[in-house]
Amino acid sequence: MNRQISRAVLLSFLAQGIAVLVNLGYTPFVIRILGQNEYGLYQLVQSVANYLNLMNFGFTFAYISFYSRARARDGQEGVARLNGMFLQIFLTIALVCVGAGVFLVYHIDLLGSRLSESDYVTARKIMILLTLNVACSFPNSVFVVYIAAREQFVFKQEMAILNYVLIPLCGLPALYVGLGSVGLAAVTLGISVLKLCLNMGFCLRRLRMPFHLGRLDRALFAELVGFTFFVFLSDLVDQLNGNVDKYLLGRMMGTGAVAVYSVGFELSTYFTFCYWVIPEMFVPEVNRIAVEERDDAKLTALFSRVGRYNNYILLLILTGFFLAGKPFIQLWAGDSYGGTSWLVGLILMLAGYIPGVQSLGVNIQSAKRMHRPRAAIYFLIACVNVVVSIELIHRWGVVGTSLGTMAALLLGTGIFMNLYYHFRIGLNVVTFWKTLFRWTPLALLLCGGAWLALRNVALDTWPRLIGFILLYTALYGALLWFAGLRKTEKAEIRQVLSGLRSGKGKAEAKAD
Repeated sequence: MNRQISRAVLLSFLAQGIAVLVNLGYTPFVIRILGQNEYGLYQLVQSVANYLNLMNFGFTFAYISFYSRARARDGQEGVARLNGMFLQIFLTIALVCVGAGVFLVYHIDLLGSRLSESDYVTARKIMILLTLNVACSFPNSVFVVYIAAREQFVFKQEMAILNYVLIPLCGLPALYVGLGSVGLAAVTLGISVLKLCLNMGFCLRRLRMPFHLGRLDRALFAELVGFTFFVFLSDLVDQLNGNVDKYLLGRMMGTGAVAVYSVGFELSTYFTFCYWVIPEMFVPEVNRIAVEERDDAKLTALFSRVGRYNNYILLLILTGFFLAGKPFIQLWAGDSYGGTSWLVGLILMLAGYIPGVQSLGVNIQSAKRMHRPRAAIYFLIACVNVVVSIELIHRWGVVGTSLGTMAALLLGTGIFMNLYYHFRIGLNVVTFWKTLFRWTPLALLLCGGAWLALRNVALDTWPRLIGFILLYTALYGALLWFAGLRKTEKAEIRQVLSGLRSGKGKAEAKAD
């Protein structure tokens, strides 16, 4: 693992740590200042505005694959033409996005009939700002994917950290001066504009990103559209699974139910972020192996290696949330959110476990141009999820819709994708799960012992809760080091830590 990747991985987890701390300290203020109704309204409008991200059409996902080919065939000139085409495409999409946002503003009643007239007024203002935020993200995507293609992962994670720090620094003043949810949307837009400027400056000045803004290469564009259509279907599935629950709850149960669901959903998103940290660093390598070497054994080894690291991290989060998630939510958001929000978060994390440990597989499919069947099957399953969720909401309310999402993901990722990986992609799934099985039973055994110990302990104060979390993390880490990690993995971790220490020493010597 080279120094750029190792530093970026640690920065990624630092970014997630900061995000969690921000969430701990910031979200309770947002919930209490806005109140359950307005907080639910903001989440509801945001869930609808997020569908505008579908106008990306999967182009950003395809960029690295096309970048690798353009650089190999035509050098800088080919990369310049590709960058110019992507910039023109995303600027056009941004304009279309604004038009779609105008339509949503004038048809705000799509949010349902359970809102008051003042809710509709507020929702329109939020929708305008969030639409501009999404529109701003499209040209920004051109620079973000170029940074990833150039493997500048450290800068990318520094931008993520800046984003997480600015959210409370700008959001809290907006709340305290009485700007409410509209102020939060304005802060979100302002941070997006800042990120666009910083990413653009880094690419143009530091990386000398080339552009050729000529006539659109129709043949290349047609190939790109053919490649990205099924990526777009995958994005549509992600949006359906991630946002349709809030929309259905808003229409069927009101903004209060959306607020309760959103607390559990918010916590589950950090679980999702964590399992993309390590795979993201290996996307260029996956494309090199798939395109140039075409070695399925190497891809299986990399797939299993990344899966093991993800498994170590995800099981810590999943078992920890099972043990301490309910008292945490009660202390953090309030008693009215405790049980239901915890159950929602736990169900969504369980649903994300299999796609989490196998997240690199998505990039392998894309690199081998074999992502189409996955997208089609996932789309059908997501449609079933919508229908099933409606019935489950009638039966079990807020928890019911998360059960529908879990059933859809387990059917798609647990059954279909493992068969597809093994028999079509060429990855040895049996070997993959064997490598994970070495640690999983030990982690579950530790979790079971901690659960028995907690039956006589109440985690009803912050000191007790934090003390338990630190103790459980230490026990998990010790057991993992002595009984779970392979010798090669220990060597890699020592190498990363040694590299960071030497890098710090060099930086201090340079400063002196």
